Amino acid sequence: MAKLETVELQLSELEMLTSIYPNEKEVVVQDLDVLSVMKRFQETDGNSYTPTKRLTIAINLELETTACSAQLQCSLPLSYPLHKLPEVFVRCSKVTRQMQNKLNEDMQSFIKTIPIGECCLYQIAQWVVDNIENYITNTKESTSTSGKVKNEANPETTPQTFTRLWIYSHHIYNKIKRKSILEWAKELDLTGFSMPGKPGVVCVEGSQEHCEEYWQRLRRQTWKRLSIVNREECSSSLITLETFCKFKHPVKEIDFGVHGGRDYHMDLGKFLDYLTVHNCREMFQVLFGVEGKSSDKS
Repeated sequence: MAKLETVELQLSELEMLTSIYPNEKEVVVQDLDVLSVMKRFQETDGNSYTPTKRLTIAINLELETTACSAQLQCSLPLSYPLHKLPEVFVRCSKVTRQMQNKLNEDMQSFIKTIPIGECCLYQIAQWVVDNIENYITNTKESTSTSGKVKNEANPETTPQTFTRLWIYSHHIYNKIKRKSILEWAKELDLTGFSMPGKPGVVCVEGSQEHCEEYWQRLRRQTWKRLSIVNREECSSSLITLETFCKFKHPVKEIDFGVHGGRDYHMDLGKFLDYLTVHNCREMFQVLFGVEGKSSDKS
């Protein structure tokens, strides 16, 4: 549980960040319910509901020198900054996956040099601004070099790997999370569906790289339980993305009628029918551990 002092420090740092980055899209709190609980806790001098969930913040940086943007995903432990460092992940559209891993490794090394007790998100953001150009430059050089080697050694294109992820959540209620599930999938050109409620199920399919990026974004949110229950992959020059995909539409929310009042339960019989139509009926037992029964009473 969070203590009053750490809550006050985190809220103070958030206020400082919004003054440095005044555009409303530059600093985004990803769960406003968590922020509301923290503010109430502060206003009552710790005599209200104690925060039990992390504050997660996205810092969106426009990098003028490299004409690109970068995003820092920041997850603040309940004891940050007094006893723990923040968990931060950075991504940039102009950096390859390999160089992005290197960028994050180097950033983590920098974070470890920061003394415990300091509010350091701006310091980390500034490190990214100062250093990201090196990773973009290396990305261009690496791409150019690897392209020449491939063309000389093997003119044929390496088959792309396609992936389908089946993701199970204890529940999906939060409107911001539900919006992110759809928007991230659209950004990464993934197909599939999202079934909110209790339990919640998300299925995405597309290129392996984009599916992995999607999972990394999703898992950094605060969940009671979230896991990949099944992963399907295919790498063959004979298979196209269109033939691999079972869902021929962008990721969308599916709704099969609500049962159970506040717990927001879906009609799983109708969900089984939906899976059957898309030739993946067997996934019902993988997801829920039981064989499903169709909603068709006839």
